[in-house]
Amino acid sequence: MTDIAPFAAWDELSPTAREERTARVVVVGAESTGKTTLTQDLVKHYRSRGGIWKNTLWVSEFGRDYTVRKIADLGISFDDDAEFRSADWTSRDFAVIALEQQRLENVAASAGSPVLFCDTDALATQVWERRYLGNESTAAREAVPTLPPRALYLLTDHRDVMFTQDGIRDGEQFRPTMTQWFVDELKLHGERGQFVRGDRAQRLAECIALIDGVLAERAAQL
Repeated sequence: MTDIAPFAAWDELSPTAREERTARVVVVGAESTGKTTLTQDLVKHYRSRGGIWKNTLWVSEFGRDYTVRKIADLGISFDDDAEFRSADWTSRDFAVIALEQQRLENVAASAGSPVLFCDTDALATQVWERRYLGNESTAAREAVPTLPPRALYLLTDHRDVMFTQDGIRDGEQFRPTMTQWFVDELKLHGERGQFVRGDRAQRLAECIALIDGVLAERAAQL
C-alpha cells in the first residue's frame, strides 16, 4: 500500500496545485475491452484506502455520451440489442469531444486525491477520429495539441475480453487494428504505457501494483 505520509498535506493544496501534481492514469483501448470496468474497479480500490484516497475521482468517456445524443438527434432508435448505425461523424465532432474530455479531466484533477483515473482522453479521441474519418482528419489533435503530463497509460488488450454489443458499438472487426494504433500513438508521444491482460481480477491486481509504483516515485520527489 502506498505510504500516505508524503501526501499528508494534499488536502491543503490549492486546486491549481492539485491539478499540476495529480498523477493522471489513463485507460485506453479498442471497443469492448473492459476499459470502464477497470477504471471503476481502480477507483473503488483506492477510495477504500480511506484518508485522502477516499476522494479519488474518475473521468468518464464523454465521447460515449456525445454519441448517444448525436444518434438521438438524428432520430435513430436503438436498444441494447441493436446494431449501431452511422452517426454521420464530422471533424468538428471530434474537436468538441477532445476539448470537453480535456476540460473534464482538468476539473477532476483539481478536486480529487493524488491519483486520477481517466476512462479515455483527448489522445484516444485522435485515434477514434482516425478510425471514423481517416488519417487526413486531425481536428482532435488541433483542438488539444498539448496534453498535461500523464503518469501512466493502461492499454486494455482486446484478446482477453469478448466483444459485447451495447447498442452503439460497431467496431468488433477493428479491435486488433485499433489496439495497434494505440500502441503506435503511445510510442510516438513517448508516453509511459502498459498492456493490461488477463481476467478482471488479474488486470486489477497488476494495475494496482503499477500505480502504487508510480505513486511511490512521486512521493519520493516531494
